[in-house]
Amino acid sequence: MPVGDPMLLPVPFVAFVNEPRPEQPEARAWEPDWSVWRPALAGITALIAAGAVHGYAGLALVLLAFWLGYRAIDAALPYRQGLREHHQ
Repeated sequence: MPVGDPMLLPVPFVAFVNEPRPEQPEARAWEPDWSVWRPALAGITALIAAGAVHGYAGLALVLLAFWLGYRAIDAALPYRQGLREHHQ
């Protein structure tokens, strides 16, 4: 088989198989998880309000924002069976 002759080179077999796709269940519309978003949005609001006031009220609003942020993180992350439920 000469190397320069393109008519004598082997050709791979390529085929198209038309197989119908299985029906997918209808996708639900995205819905926000309000147990996470409610404290997160309230914390953002408290931080904005803390920037507008001064003194102890601003400090209280910043502490409230941190507390609400931790509540949002706690709602977003799965519970990992803390040490209180550890049995030997």
